[in-house]
Parts: sequence; structure tokens; C-alpha cells
Amino acid sequence: MSNNARIYVRLSDHSNRSIQGQIEDCREYADRQGFEVDQIYNEGQGQSGWDDTRDEYARMLTAAESGEFDALIVRDGSRFGRDKRERIRRFFDLDEWGVELHTVSRGYVDPEDPSDFLMEIFKAMSDDHGKRGEVERLEAEMEKRRENGWFIGEPPVGLEYDDDKRYLQATESEIDTVLQVYELRDAGATYREISEDISWSPPTIGKLISRQEQYEAVAEGAVLGYQLQIVEPEPA
Repeated sequence: MSNNARIYVRLSDHSNRSIQGQIEDCREYADRQGFEVDQIYNEGQGQSGWDDTRDEYARMLTAAESGEFDALIVRDGSRFGRDKRERIRRFFDLDEWGVELHTVSRGYVDPEDPSDFLMEIFKAMSDDHGKRGEVERLEAEMEKRRENGWFIGEPPVGLEYDDDKRYLQATESEIDTVLQVYELRDAGATYREISEDISWSPPTIGKLISRQEQYEAVAEGAVLGYQLQIVEPEPA
């Protein structure tokens, strides 16, 4: 399986980002994560996406079920469905079809992480019932983290938060395996061959290889901040 992704964009009744702004945000996210975007499903600037004529949405679901791409990127969870029931249902659909859901605001929505799933439900319910205060508080916290250069989201494989929950450091039990990925790649192994030896999926292998500079720096004692930027650790 290749490491390709597709983007879905639309305006909503509460949208604060234009279609073009959403596309730019999603493309930047794809670049950071090492995805190759081969198609954008665009409902159009003049369509809210909350009516019954979401042709691009339907095409996206058909392609996802057919296994045409590995990851779907949206600006945030509210773009993904018209109400909480649909979002929850589609979340399970994508997992069943083997397609990762990524949101620019939160990163990879891991179906095996209860906190990820609960946050998606919470955001869906807040949209339906107008309870946006907690979501706004969380968004303010993310903005604070961006301003300070702290990492946001679920740590990638081989990395974990430091004690202050600000930067990412190497996961002691996994960093040697990450470095082994690079050794195998340098020896000419394909993503599939590496995944059979390491037991991580080809998309995960691809992400590790695209972030080799960061992981090698972390192995030497550096930490990673916002957008996986290399940061020298502060003196003790």
C-alpha cells in the first residue's frame, strides 16, 4: 500500500476558513506528515455541504471503500459529516476500510485510542447542541502551544512527551527499532520488506523515513517541538 492521501473540503454554517484556506491547511499538514496528495474533493465555495447534494462527499466515500487511498485529511471534524451520528458512523467506516482519518486541528484520529474517539464525539455533540465552550478552551490551549513552539497532538511512533508535556523525546523501547528501519532502507530494502521484518505497516515506515533527520536528532538527545521541529533540550 502506498502512502497517498486525499483531502476533503467544504464550508459549513460555522466556517471560519475559506475553501482555499482549508486546502492550504490540509496540504501543509500532508507535507508535514509525509503524505502524497493525489486528489482533492471540493464541494465548492458556494455550497455549504449540509444539504443533500454532496456529490464530492459521496465520491470520496466510494473511493475510500474501494481502497483507492490510505488517509483522508480534513480541516477539522465538523467538515466530515452533517451531524454526530454521521460523523461517528463514518469514523467506523473509514477504520473498517483501512483509511486513516486526519484532521489538521488534531492530527491522526486513532480508532484504538479512546481519547481520540471521545473527542470526536464531544465535538460532534457540541456542534449539535451549541456547547462550544469546552472546544473553544481546547482550541485556545492549542494556540498557546503553537505560540510557544510546543508539540500538538498524538506523538508519532517511537516518540513520547517529556515530563512537562511540551516536547517529544525518544521512546526508549522503540528508538532502536526506528534506527534499524534506516539501516534496512540504506541496505536497499523496500517499505514492504522492512515492514515484514519490523512489523510496522508500510505507511508507518514511509513516515519514519520522511522524518529521518528528526529521529536521528532525537536519538542523539534533541527534542521535537511544533510541527516536529528539532529543539535543543534546555539545560537542567
